[in-house]
Amino acid sequence: MKDDEISRFFNIDERREEARLNMGAEIYIETVSQEPGEDKPPVVLKCDSVDLSANGLQVLVYEALAVGAIHTLLIEFDTHEKPFKLIAEVRWVKPHAQGYLIGLSLYDSEGTEIIDWKFMMAKSLN
Repeated sequence: MKDDEISRFFNIDERREEARLNMGAEIYIETVSQEPGEDKPPVVLKCDSVDLSANGLQVLVYEALAVGAIHTLLIEFDTHEKPFKLIAEVRWVKPHAQGYLIGLSLYDSEGTEIIDWKFMMAKSLN
């Protein structure tokens, strides 16, 4: 097999620092928050999960998000009784045939389920 054929199957430019899991999840990104005192609801995008880790995730969405933007996420699993509320920064955006691939980096934020998220990820890896 030639090198260019091999690179189609393996990402030679891999820069991940931790293991990723391919788990099915319902992921929602709040792109516009509700203003205090307004009746206008927040704007929320539903995403498809590509892969997940303790400190980030990769999702597929139908519209691009701004790199550097910080969003609230809600992630639901069939195997968990309650969803995970997390805060993430958009690290990169790549065009895709079905929309955009987006890399999100999770923040250790108060008022989120980041600790429970990390425990769940560690348990899933074992």
